Amino acid sequence: MARSPINMTSKGFKEIMAEMERVAVDTERALLKAVETAVQSIAGNADEMVPEDEGQLRASQDIVRPRRSGNSITASISYGGPSAPYALIQHENADLWHPPKPPGKRRVGGAQGSGPTEPGNTTFGGPKYLEFPFDREVESWPEGFKTRLIAAGMDLLRK
Repeated sequence: MARSPINMTSKGFKEIMAEMERVAVDTERALLKAVETAVQSIAGNADEMVPEDEGQLRASQDIVRPRRSGNSITASISYGGPSAPYALIQHENADLWHPPKPPGKRRVGGAQGSGPTEPGNTTFGGPKYLEFPFDREVESWPEGFKTRLIAAGMDLLRK
């Protein structure tokens, strides 16, 4: 039996979910997949914005994949741990010299800089390296997430 595609003109989440159920899409898998694509996008953008001197902070990224608990879906992205205990300080302190550091202070490469960088800097990294991409992602919601949800549903239909 051929399945028809998901109606792209559905307005809200309830209508999109009903449309996916109509064409026999596993809606829970579609929701988890949509959240997973959002998490991967945020994590990838965060890695471009992490201040890098020796690379330990970037390498410390940890992603907990989306999972459902009752009516909630949770996922997380974090930096730090034993290899980069300074992650929170780097993230929150906008006054730090995010690489490149001031003259004579850089531990790797010898490059010199002129001061702190703004959040969202992909050249040298800077503060808010996780918050900035998260905020960019959710700016487009709910429409952006609906697009991710429909794409996940369409992908599941193809399988």
